[in-house]
Amino acid sequence: MALRVFDRIREVLPEVSRRGDEIEKLRTLPDDLVADLTAAGCFRMLVPHRYGGEELTLAQSLELIEDLSRADASTGWVVMIACSNLMVLGLLPAATFESVYAAGPDVILGGSHAPKGTAVPVDGGYRISGQWPFASGCQHAAWLVGHAAVLRDGERQFMANGMPLMRLAMMPASEVEVVDTWHTVGLRGTGSHDIRVSDVFCPEERTCQLFGAVPTVAAPIFSIPPIAPLALFIAAVAVGCAQAAIDDLVAVVVGGKRPAYGARRVAESLLLQARLGEADAELRAARALIHDEAHKAWSKALAGQEFSLLDRARMRTASSHAVTAATTVADTAYRLAGSSSLYDGSVLQRRMRDIHAITQHAGVGPDFFSLAGALLVGEEIDSMRI
Repeated sequence: MALRVFDRIREVLPEVSRRGDEIEKLRTLPDDLVADLTAAGCFRMLVPHRYGGEELTLAQSLELIEDLSRADASTGWVVMIACSNLMVLGLLPAATFESVYAAGPDVILGGSHAPKGTAVPVDGGYRISGQWPFASGCQHAAWLVGHAAVLRDGERQFMANGMPLMRLAMMPASEVEVVDTWHTVGLRGTGSHDIRVSDVFCPEERTCQLFGAVPTVAAPIFSIPPIAPLALFIAAVAVGCAQAAIDDLVAVVVGGKRPAYGARRVAESLLLQARLGEADAELRAARALIHDEAHKAWSKALAGQEFSLLDRARMRTASSHAVTAATTVADTAYRLAGSSSLYDGSVLQRRMRDIHAITQHAGVGPDFFSLAGALLVGEEIDSMRI
């Protein structure tokens, strides 16, 4: 089954690549392309077999996200967000999870984990209000999540450890307003607008605790702590985008590009050859690192082993390192391509903007290195962050 979904998704890649400029101008994925991606199995890759999904391993899903991002980073990002949100859905009651997939496995999920909402307890659930940023793919999603602070009598509630009491609420997309805010330097085609609700009722069974909750669905993917692996998916998008930048550079120089007043082709430049070879090695190392973490996590999940804080922190640092390395590679390709990459019509320029948009995600920031470092020397950390 896994091989078939790989073949189906890869058959769509040329069309995704061809429509990259259109996707950016629309600021969202075209409906017909979403239909093609759905039919290929993009949104069911992590869904367990018993719900009709492909149940790919973590490493297999990273590979496909990278392939999609190599064709177009916005497309890879939207698929990545929709797929990885499944891990969060596994924290909801099992009956809720089953109801989401009762009609089939091709469910597009979206939303935001930013703590930008409020949840007021009422009989049977919560009244949810708020506006959340960065809801990638929200215009195509069936369900959207929002993270909300619990309020009683207008006052925020706190847990015993002093952290705010929060609920992640899952709402039908039909109940959520999309606020057109996505005007950005990169990843323009992701449609990562704000989403907004005002005093919407959300049943208790469609809410959960995001941090520290125990998954209710039995499958290897849900045996992995859900927060840290999300960064691996982000890193896969960056690696795919950087590989595309190398591809673009090679196409330019192999096509016979010559420097101004130069007698030799750019491809003959020893400096270009050295920097290209170095970039290729750096990117392959970044890819190997995130896949190594994915394989280790999957092995632990299959064996029913516990994930230590260091295990989780290393998934984070691998992801942050991979995004940094991929960005360096894309920047190198952009510079080596010369002045032609300045123009809006240059796909290499789009790759550069897209990958710098990825660097701004909080899930792959440089601060995760200090968390791993603290654990290595036996110091305590805020485990909620990993």
